[in-house]
Amino acid sequence: MATAVAVAALTAFAPGVAHADAPANDDFDAATEITALPATTTVDTTGATKAPDDPGICNYQSYSTVWVRYTASADGLVKLTSQSTRYTFYAVFTGTRGALTPVPGGCTTPGEREKTFSVKAGTTYHLAVAEHYSGYTGPVSLTMTPVRAAVNDDRAAATPVTVPSRVEGDLTRATPEPGEAPPSCDAAATQSLWYSYRATRTQWVNVSAYYNAISVHRAGDLSEVDCFASGGNSNGAVFATTAGETYLIRVARAADDADPFWMDVQAAAPLKPYTAVSYYEPSVFDDLPFELGSGDPHGRVLTSGVIDFGDGTSKNFVAYEQIRHRYARDGVYTVTVSGSTNDGRTGTGTSTVTIDTHDVSVAPLTVPSSVRAGQTKPIKVSVANARQTENVRVTLYRVNETGGYDEEIGQAVQRVAASPTGKVDFPFAYTYTAKDAALGKVTFRAVAALENWNLREAKPDDNEARATTASVRAAATATALTD
Repeated sequence: MATAVAVAALTAFAPGVAHADAPANDDFDAATEITALPATTTVDTTGATKAPDDPGICNYQSYSTVWVRYTASADGLVKLTSQSTRYTFYAVFTGTRGALTPVPGGCTTPGEREKTFSVKAGTTYHLAVAEHYSGYTGPVSLTMTPVRAAVNDDRAAATPVTVPSRVEGDLTRATPEPGEAPPSCDAAATQSLWYSYRATRTQWVNVSAYYNAISVHRAGDLSEVDCFASGGNSNGAVFATTAGETYLIRVARAADDADPFWMDVQAAAPLKPYTAVSYYEPSVFDDLPFELGSGDPHGRVLTSGVIDFGDGTSKNFVAYEQIRHRYARDGVYTVTVSGSTNDGRTGTGTSTVTIDTHDVSVAPLTVPSSVRAGQTKPIKVSVANARQTENVRVTLYRVNETGGYDEEIGQAVQRVAASPTGKVDFPFAYTYTAKDAALGKVTFRAVAALENWNLREAKPDDNEARATTASVRAAATATALTD
């Protein structure tokens, strides 16, 4: 009994299993108070817990939280920087315990060290500092610094740009301007910076800022001339300019996605329309699918245009229309595509399509109607070819009536000249067997194929024919073999 008590006592006081007390700001109601900016404070997640009513933090798993609180003395931007050697992350909220609302732009990923968010005078902001992995805790240094908005945060202070030019911007230092309407193509892109461009010539201009939303407006009435949504790609906006007119360029993003960026302003590239036929060795029997492309480096599609097939026919088209065309004769055709994109640019391009038809067919077989086993009879296979001279291989089979593979009787290769009406005969002979007599009949199958395997047979469905000798009798006498 004494030994058991001693062991229990040693275990209770062993340093390896001691548990740290929860930090003073472990609970939301006991948050560390920051009264003025700039400010730096160190919090410690060692021993921290997670209250049942703690909010979800940036859609990441968190095992412990500590809290910091700040009440803004003025409207503006605050940059929050953290220093930690772990996957610490944080989120900023407004509201009251159990009813907290995330602040746009105030959410980090595990390991992310810096965020800038907007504050309103008199509003209290609650900062939850969390650890992503259980058991990884320790001190975290936090610095909160007031940040000036970018000089071109408001439309009236738009930064002038020229063509071509590249400028650097930072949407973390942008704020939604009172009364500012979001771009028509991206309602969530409310954090914006403004630029102005006075056109010195009439041309098309491309503005790209990686994955940010871009809207372009006439300075006179703020009408939108083009809009490019965020997140899709980096192609950007394209718009036509008139010499002497001023245009306003708005670069924007949702607050949670705001980041520094580069913006490129350049003359828009010309269109290079093209068409492609994804079809192996097209023939006069094929309804060919024509894939149309704008050849635009800025990613715009052809919204309308006309395709000239080069055979005296053409077709008007609209965006994404499925276009098919069948040519009447073999030949090499120049296909011309003329079209325009939704920004008004136009272009024309040409390509070629080769129609080369190879088509042979097997006429009905000529076989005897009645024979005796042991007799050898001719089997005539005729091949027609109305297209172009081909080397043709014909294989004759005896059909296996009971299942399994057909039995090859023989092969023959001949050159079959093109003829609108003529046929070339391929003579075969077959000796009927007792097995045929036992079945009472025998069916033959002839298959014609182009000797050149690199050529495509345009109509393979007519390359085979069958015929049946309907009566095969047993051999009677030696004299019957010649009947």
